[in-house]
Parts: sequence; C-alpha cells; structure tokens
Amino acid sequence: MKKFMMFLMVVMVAAVFLAPVGCASKSGAAISTPFTITVSDASGKSVEFTEKEAAKLKMVEVAAVKKKKDGTEVTENWKGVLLSDVLKSCGIESFSKVRVTASDGYEQEFEPAAVSDSGTLLGFTLDGKEVTADDGFVKLVVASMSGKAWVSNVKSISAE
Repeated sequence: MKKFMMFLMVVMVAAVFLAPVGCASKSGAAISTPFTITVSDASGKSVEFTEKEAAKLKMVEVAAVKKKKDGTEVTENWKGVLLSDVLKSCGIESFSKVRVTASDGYEQEFEPAAVSDSGTLLGFTLDGKEVTADDGFVKLVVASMSGKAWVSNVKSISAE
C-alpha cells in the first residue's frame, strides 16, 4: 500500500508539470484580440495577416527602452512576433525598405537592418497584459530606435 501511494504521488506530480506541455501552442501564447494587417510586396500583391497567422509564428520577448518626448526613458517588456518572420510568412524575402502605416495614417520607413533586428516585432502584450484599443491593438516595436519610430495600431506593411 505504501508503494502504491508513493507511485500515485509521483504520477500526480508528473501530471501537474507535464500537462501544460501538451496544451502549449507553437507560438507559446494565444492572441485573443482580432486584427487584420494588409501586407504587400513591391509588385503590389497583398495578403491579410491576422491573429490566426500570428499564432502560427514563434513568439519572442523583448525588453525595449522607450525614450519619451520629455527625455525620460521607460523599459517596456513586449511579447510578439518578429517583423522579419511576418514578412517571410507572407512570402516576402527581399526588400530595400519597409513602410509600416497606422490606422490614423502615421507611417515610418525602415531599412533591412532594422527590419531584421531581433528587437523589431509586432507587439501583442506589454508587461504581461494584452495590448488594448487604447494602446493600439498591435504595435510595431523597434527596440533599437526611439519611441517615435514605433507605430501603434498597425494597419498595413509595405515592402519595396
């Protein structure tokens, strides 16, 4: 009886630690807020990139220091998908620049080095909380650049 109880304890402990492994998605986190971003290449061909496509990509975490207008700095912990992975998943392998546009028309252009940087991502969670409408749902985070280069509420991405 003592051996059976010990065996039962081992099985229960193993179940507690191994159960989450079977439930994890490839990306490591589900994205519950629906979004659609139009991604186009130099020829004008475009595809829709949604939360469903994002969930298929590897999630990464980046600690980005954002410099504010008043000169102060704040460290933000973002989780999302690399911009370079988004482009590849949409069939875009080469480009001379990438333009990211927000729903309000604000846009920024990036050279290939910035796009392929491991700190450039479409962010879905900030400091452990899913990005809300107030934050712009999906934010382009460019850890190597000031906050002015970041784009909230990404609507489209164009590679040229």
